[in-house]
Amino acid sequence: MNKPTQKVNNNCRIFLFTGLGADQNVFSQLKISGSHIVIQVEWLPVSSKENLNHYCKRLIKHYNILTSDILIGLSFGGIVVTEISKQLHVKLSILISSASTRQELPLFFSIAGLLNLDKLISQRLLNQPSSFKYYFFGLKTRNQKQLLDKIVYASDKAFVRWAIHQITHWKNRTRPPKLYKIHGTADRIIPIHKSSTDFIIREGSHFMTWENADKVSNIINLLLDNTTGHDPLSYKPEYNCI
Repeated sequence: MNKPTQKVNNNCRIFLFTGLGADQNVFSQLKISGSHIVIQVEWLPVSSKENLNHYCKRLIKHYNILTSDILIGLSFGGIVVTEISKQLHVKLSILISSASTRQELPLFFSIAGLLNLDKLISQRLLNQPSSFKYYFFGLKTRNQKQLLDKIVYASDKAFVRWAIHQITHWKNRTRPPKLYKIHGTADRIIPIHKSSTDFIIREGSHFMTWENADKVSNIINLLLDNTTGHDPLSYKPEYNCI
């Protein structure tokens, strides 16, 4: 696993990539220290025939993403961050509740891709009763449930269908350098792949940027400002062991 060797400059640009929904509130509980320039990425309109590689090239150009930048991606946003990091070796990439290779996703995703079930998955995701979605996202509080309802309601349905197709047909087997993964043990959407995860949060769900915001923030800040000289993967043992 990767080990940062130098302090990240405090005025670096940090790009935040959400999941399938476009609501940036999923990052609103995070507390990123320092004087970084934080940029919330808004998904660009897609063509149904556009592949993920080309889409990431458009994101790089649209936002002028540079090798000196830092990328943080949640869920599908983490897959996008991985693909961008393969094209452009950025300073640091952080995935939350996501995957950096095909092998880290559940087998069901691969089967769905082979059988072209992505349209069915997207329809079920968008049309399922709220209680079903609450369970799979691991939501417990009223505020969390209200936020998810808002995200689903405001989601670009065409983008969701396209993104699910990209996930179920994703073939990547290469983990880019300077990439770290944060994952929770209670994630039901993308279950944890322990051997590839750098920081494990006990009982963290797919919604842990809200539910476990303090722990996630502490890990992000540790990676952003590694001034101790310690291995960051052992500096916070309560986060990276089960």
